[in-house]
Amino acid sequence: MRQSNNFSSQQGFTLIELILYIALVSIFISGAILFAWDIIYGRVKSQVQQEVNQNLRLANKRIVYEIRNASAINSVDTNKICLASSESARNPTKFYVNSGRLRIGWGGGSSDCTGLTNDEPLTSNQIALSTLTFTDLSTGGGESKNIQFTLTVASVSDREEWQKTQTYTTAVELRSN
Repeated sequence: MRQSNNFSSQQGFTLIELILYIALVSIFISGAILFAWDIIYGRVKSQVQQEVNQNLRLANKRIVYEIRNASAINSVDTNKICLASSESARNPTKFYVNSGRLRIGWGGGSSDCTGLTNDEPLTSNQIALSTLTFTDLSTGGGESKNIQFTLTVASVSDREEWQKTQTYTTAVELRSN
């Protein structure tokens, strides 16, 4: 008599194989998530750096432009400057800091920069101007009128890795002299 062995082949994973596959997939997914977070954090950090650089560049260019084109210097304090302008609509022009933002005011006609008719911020609310100092480097005989200024701009962020501070110092001579 013939005996038949009916062996059915069972296919599947053993418990060890299943644990191994789950571990490999977990490692891959964890790496992908960490890579994605690095990309997101890098983008935000780059945006913060661009914001600080753009605000510093704009503030610097505007202050240099106004000082070079001023007809005289009305007053220089350590944290504000009042410039006379030959254009009546721009006379006088004042740079100062209010609530951490660099501001420019103009018009009104008073030589002490009070009662300005126009006033607007030059820097965004994404940054804080921590230092604005003006120094009069003019010669005693009035031959040359020079102003040195220093700007320090910092990002307004509560995260340490997104902090950016940059300082710029330059001196400008009035063209009218």
